[in-house]
Amino acid sequence: MSKVISKVRQQPAWIALFIFILLTLWIASGHLFAEQAEQKKIEPTEQLTKVKVETFSAESVSREINVYGRTEPDRIATLRSEIKGQVTQIHVQEGHLVKQGQKLLTIDSNDLNAQLNSAKSILKQREIELGAAQSLGKKGFQSQSALAQAEANVASAKAEIERLQLAVTKTVILAPFDGVLNKREVEIGDLLREGDTIATVVDLDPLIISANVTESWIQKLYLGQPANGRLTTGQTATGTIRYISSISDPGTNTFNLEVEVANPERELLAGMSAEVSIPLKQDWAIRISPAVMALDEAGNLGVKTVEGDVVKFVPIDIVKSDSQGVWLAGLGEKARIITRGQGFVRDGDKVDVVDDETDKK
Repeated sequence: MSKVISKVRQQPAWIALFIFILLTLWIASGHLFAEQAEQKKIEPTEQLTKVKVETFSAESVSREINVYGRTEPDRIATLRSEIKGQVTQIHVQEGHLVKQGQKLLTIDSNDLNAQLNSAKSILKQREIELGAAQSLGKKGFQSQSALAQAEANVASAKAEIERLQLAVTKTVILAPFDGVLNKREVEIGDLLREGDTIATVVDLDPLIISANVTESWIQKLYLGQPANGRLTTGQTATGTIRYISSISDPGTNTFNLEVEVANPERELLAGMSAEVSIPLKQDWAIRISPAVMALDEAGNLGVKTVEGDVVKFVPIDIVKSDSQGVWLAGLGEKARIITRGQGFVRDGDKVDVVDDETDKK
């Protein structure tokens, strides 16, 4: 060993060459390991999420407001007795149609007739007394005060006759308008006092649908605006807005409106739940199934489309909804929408697109 060291000391050039070779090998090995590590990073290729995409075409649809309400009669009249008496006749049964001025029931008028005959006799007597007073007055045998009293007596007798004649007319209860005798509170033989309820008449033509709209929609509505109604029975009706409240309900911040619909056959009844659809402007919109909609990272509801192979999230702008799906605006004339796998991808992700060639409308 001592000989080798001695020999190396004698030849310093060999030492330098030996060190150079070692350094070269060390550096080369570093590059080799770095390349191997880089290859290991590149070798695993990320697998893209596979999604099914369908192409949808927009159609012109009417944007509309949908609210819920109840049907109501156009008019309700509660009829009350204005005289005392006994019910003697019933002319119309409950639930039947009536015409304005039609007899509904009759109250006994015998006592009133007797009073009226008596009042007529008194009037004749008062007129005779007035004639005598006037004759005496011309001869100077009657004072002006006595003559004035006689004239007052005649006027009072005439007023009593008019009162009794009016009372006699009130013994016959008449329908105030065309409608339905919805409820009768009395029967033959019942004794009535002034103010007692006799019957209720309702007018169902037109029928009214009363509903409430939010403050965000109220400025888009106007009197005479067309509206459509659908009752829980499945019956439908078309009408117009006839009333819009100028003051909101402080409890709900909603405004009441009334839709008037024709109901000549009285087939639509009052007191039923109804959905009101009020068409606004026409929009280009795409109809999709609600199942296609998805949430973004912020929790916003929308749909996920693809442009090339990149996902794009589009917030929804609902135009209307029906039994066939939801109509969305803001997607252009055509849109490639992810219909399967949308829950596994995010906005900006690259995806493996599987196209459904069918153009959906």
